[in-house]
Amino acid sequence: MVSFAEPARLAFLALPALTVVLTLYRHRRRLQQQRRLASPGVWRRLLGGIPATGVVRLIAWSGAAALLVAAVARPQWGEVPAEETIRTRDLVIALDVSDSMLCEDLQPSRLTRSVETLIRLLPQLEGNRMAVVVFAGEAYSLVPLTTDLAAVAVFLEGVGPGMVGLPGSNIQSAVDGSLKLLPDEGEGRVLLLFTDGENLQGDVTAATDALSEAAVGLLGIVAGTERGGPIPEHDERGGVRYKRDQNGQPVVTRAHPEVLAEIAAKVDGEVVSLGDPEVVREITDAVARLRTREVEETRNVRRVERFPIF
Repeated sequence: MVSFAEPARLAFLALPALTVVLTLYRHRRRLQQQRRLASPGVWRRLLGGIPATGVVRLIAWSGAAALLVAAVARPQWGEVPAEETIRTRDLVIALDVSDSMLCEDLQPSRLTRSVETLIRLLPQLEGNRMAVVVFAGEAYSLVPLTTDLAAVAVFLEGVGPGMVGLPGSNIQSAVDGSLKLLPDEGEGRVLLLFTDGENLQGDVTAATDALSEAAVGLLGIVAGTERGGPIPEHDERGGVRYKRDQNGQPVVTRAHPEVLAEIAAKVDGEVVSLGDPEVVREITDAVARLRTREVEETRNVRRVERFPIF
């Protein structure tokens, strides 16, 4: 069965087709003019035959043009075995779901903005393997490494506060939980850490050393602003009050980009801001700069190009 690798180019066949129509119209008009001037017998006595209208030549040129259009549309038929080396990356998303991520200094909230950004990001990362870890005071594996990014999106849409039983914010636990989902070695292993940078329990130095020792790259995405804001708490009736400390004062949470910057500097990583309008493009570009690894060789079939025939 014939197929075309560039079927859109077949639209140019309209040009030689139009030329043929105009040529036939011109041929008919020329014949009518000749008959008005003299009968066929007179033309044969005067010129030895009826004057040519050029119809054969023009149709031949139009046919050649049609064949050229067919060639550039890359006709294919027949199949040959082929081997393809697949290159990919192993990415773990560590998503902070602590109470501070409910802050609304990024609309609608740090956590919601993170999830929305990830949903928009997934189509750009097609072909990579991805896992998801959520963390607060401890880390919890949500999705193991998979190439089914549609399933990853479904799980991300269900992420919300309170998923992790132990409150707080523990970056060390997030790193440790993420490393457990990655292969022990190989290039293209990266942690995408979505957090406001608050670290109430874990040891950031230990987290940095673990990433460095495992040779895993870091892309830190800072959720929130340094100005910060209060932490809303929603009751069952839809009311909102703000979290207060033991002295009755509103708790203000601020982003700490310096925490992620410190880790990134020691593991040759990068840091971007979730509030940047181009954050999806920045993350995609950063991931693209990372080295890839060969995962497997798969046998498939390749359609045979037939354009030289034309």
